[in-house]
Amino acid sequence: MLSAAQLRGGAEKALDDIVVLLTEQPGGLHHAVHEARRALKRLRAFHRLFAEGDRTFFRHQNARLRDAARLLAEGREVAALAETGEWLVTEARKPQEAVLFKRVAAVLAARREAMDHAALEANVAQVIAACRKVRGGLTDFDLPDGRRRLAKIVARGWKRILTRGNGVVLSAADGGKGFHELRKSAQTLNACLILLRPLWPQAMIARQEMLRPIIAALGRENDLAGLALLMERSPQDFGEPIEQVVLQRLIAQRREALQRTALQQAESVFAINAKEDASRIALLWETLSR
Repeated sequence: MLSAAQLRGGAEKALDDIVVLLTEQPGGLHHAVHEARRALKRLRAFHRLFAEGDRTFFRHQNARLRDAARLLAEGREVAALAETGEWLVTEARKPQEAVLFKRVAAVLAARREAMDHAALEANVAQVIAACRKVRGGLTDFDLPDGRRRLAKIVARGWKRILTRGNGVVLSAADGGKGFHELRKSAQTLNACLILLRPLWPQAMIARQEMLRPIIAALGRENDLAGLALLMERSPQDFGEPIEQVVLQRLIAQRREALQRTALQQAESVFAINAKEDASRIALLWETLSR
């Protein structure tokens, strides 16, 4: 499997790719911000997987990545809500719903057009600088090269990620407000599956296929939650009070449907015995490293 030096090199390349993406913005500013945030999440998942090797180092690096992602959050939220408005129009079940959703979509599209791109570009510049600092910090990246010791580190990280995901599923199933955390757990697990795919390609890809609809459903649910919050903060932008009540109810119905779908699928994904699965990961890592 990968050595510590190869893992460091992979992290360095990922950070270099983010810098190039945000600097050149080949698909435009909004696309670059969206892809950069996804890449930052994958890097944070990488840090969580190997955190047992050096908790202080990875905690420090992860804090830098978290702060960088937050700098891009506002710009991404505006774009995501505009995309959600377009999606709602396609989801209309009655003519009256179509009218309301088209009005919402127009409001959200206008917000995207009015966004302060100069401020977002300034945040992008800060993220580029942060990525370079994180890359420089990788010189302190210190993991054991021995396959057995590294296998144990990976297994402990894997067990912790699965255990946390299972706890989040149970919280959401009990009526808790854990769907945002469930989405993050699913994204983290998906990123780790990509990293560990060489260990057992068929099994890892199969799990990714199970995670894909969960991540998609909860991503949409998260955007709808943001829309509901925006309507509470700026009611003047969303029509008459009676229309706002109807919109809130329609949004709530769709959120509940997405939550049910995601939860049903997540229960099977995270039902795996974390301890046993971590043992398999350790064995596979050792075997592939011979």
